[in-house]
Order: sequence, then C-alpha cells, then structure tokens
Amino acid sequence: VPRLAALCERQMKIRLSMDNVLPLLRTATLEGPLAQPIQDACKHFFLANYNNCTELRECEALDPRLLCELMRLHNSRQQVAAASAMTGAPLQHQLAPPPAAPPQPPAAPPLQPLMQQSQQLQPMLPASPSAEGLRPAPPAPPLQVPSPQMMMLRSQGEETSLAKFSPNRDANGQVPIPPETLAQDFKRLLTEEISPDFEVVVQDEVIRVHKLVLVARSRYFASCILTSGMVEAQAGRLVIPPTSAMTADAFRALLHFLYAGDDILGILAPHTAMYLVDTSSFYGLTNLRLKHFCELCVKDSFNETHVLQLFEASSRLDVEGTQA
Repeated sequence: VPRLAALCERQMKIRLSMDNVLPLLRTATLEGPLAQPIQDACKHFFLANYNNCTELRECEALDPRLLCELMRLHNSRQQVAAASAMTGAPLQHQLAPPPAAPPQPPAAPPLQPLMQQSQQLQPMLPASPSAEGLRPAPPAPPLQVPSPQMMMLRSQGEETSLAKFSPNRDANGQVPIPPETLAQDFKRLLTEEISPDFEVVVQDEVIRVHKLVLVARSRYFASCILTSGMVEAQAGRLVIPPTSAMTADAFRALLHFLYAGDDILGILAPHTAMYLVDTSSFYGLTNLRLKHFCELCVKDSFNETHVLQLFEASSRLDVEGTQA
C-alpha cells in the first residue's frame, strides 16, 4: 500500500494542470491530513499560476476559508519578492526560515549622526512643505518576514512543507518509491499456506497450493484445473506419478519460481536444477527463465568430483545446454 500511495502521489503531481488543480485541491481538502501532500502540491501550483487560476470558474466554488488562505499566501510571496528586489538579496535568502531568536533592533549610536545632521539642516531650510521633505524620515519599521507557516508553500521551499507531513521524503522533498513486494507477498501465500484451494501430491507428500497462481503461470496446470471433465478439477488434487523424475524438493523449487519468480536463485541447488531444466516446456510455463537459471546453476557447479555424474544425468534428460 505505501508503494501504491507513493506512485499515485507522484503521478498526480506530474499531471497537475489548469484543468484539474482546483477539483483536486477541493477533494484533497475534504480528505484531511491524509491528503496533505496533495493539498500542498495543488496550493503551490495555484500560487505559481495565480492569475490564471483565479480566472477559473471552479475558483468560485472553493471554500471561503481556503480561498482566503490562498490569498494570504499569495500576498506573502509578493512581500518577500518585493523585499528581495529592494535589498538585492537572492530570493532564496529571503525565503530562508528566520533564526530562533528575533532580530535585534539597530543600536542607538548609529542613528545619532542622522539626528545631528537633521538639527543642523533645519535652521538653513525655509519653513515650507518642500523643506519638510528634506528632513530625514523616521526609521522604517523592520521588515516583517512571513512566518514559516505562511511561507511553507513558497516556490523554493515546497519541500519543507511536504516533509512536515511526510518525514520519509528525501533531501529534494520527493517521495521515495518503496521497493516492490509483490514476489514476497505471493511467496508468503505458499510458505504460510494461506487459504490454499488445491493439492499436489509428489512422492506421497501433499503440497497445498493456489489455483490462481498455477493457472496464471502454467498451461499444464491450467488445463488440469479449468477443464471440468478432468479428474484433477473434480477432486481438487493432482497426483504426480511415482515414475516421474520429479522429486518433492524439485517440485517445491518449481512452486517457488511460480510464486516468486527470480527469487528462486537464492534456493536453487545443482541436484534440484537437474530435474527442472525441462520443466519450462513440460509444464508449459509462460517463459524460459527457469530453464536458463537451472542451466547456469548446473554449469557453475561443475568440478572434478561430479562432472561425470552431471553429464550422465544431462544425457538421460536430454539437457543440451548442460552437455555443452
């Protein structure tokens, strides 16, 4: 589920446009904190395209409180941009979070020369409105930097907002896609025997499996299970004849491949691989990866101790890749 949620979030952010940003923002707002990253992305898109978004008809249907919040955020962005233009500092410095301690007001001594100059100039200037304009203006109040909450959707700092609600984001504010667990989940069905609905008997050993997996991965099992006239379909059990070269361990390895795919490389042994080389064609598997893995496993196990035994077995089983 986390992987699906991360993929959905990434796709929604990629596909944000003028056609869907407002409906998506309205829906995400109704969902509450769980959809907060989507809300943040929509708000960021809205602010980046403020003039165009406010012209949309859907904007009139937004909740008044949400609309006021967007307006305040837009005004805060404008204030920071204006402050950056006046001071000449890069915008990212203006958008940086304020320090923990509030900035101290300017010390009194630097203002003293200005006051003295004002007193010296006052007698020399005529008492007129124009002269009043030459008097030094009172010190301007310090620039009120918007709080982090007001600026959390700023263009350079969107990741700060997203990280607040999704602490597992990377340094760029992106949601890391969790690794896939599909193979492990299917393997757990087999190893823990979760609700099996079919049985396979190999060397008098009963192995419980799932019809869905066997039908999807093997044409042989699909024929046995889906054909209503087959004895196996009626009994819910398939018995592999004792005369078959298949062993219980080899069949378990086969099931491991059917359920978990390439994960079989971790358990495949040379003596087991010998019995599975021709399994792909006999059981009608959907690909030849199992045969390839088995041949590699057998070739890598060649040594002076049992090379003759492997060659004899491969000749009996007609395994061309192993003989080569």
